[in-house]
Amino acid sequence: MGNNGQLAKSNLGSVYRCIHGVVHIHCRGVSLHFPEDAFLSFATLIKDASSKLMDETISRLLEKGE
Repeated sequence: MGNNGQLAKSNLGSVYRCIHGVVHIHCRGVSLHFPEDAFLSFATLIKDASSKLMDETISRLLEKGE
């Protein structure tokens, strides 16, 4: 996608990288701005948290099924 442009968009918000290489996240009235390396660290943090929530949800569903 080059050095700028939309990276993702949904009904929740959008993520894009501007011509200066800054990643901008806009999510329902909240805006975050990261240098690319900080965004990648933030994305990893969110991915790890999401995985943990999914694991916990699956564990609870399995316990209910026993």
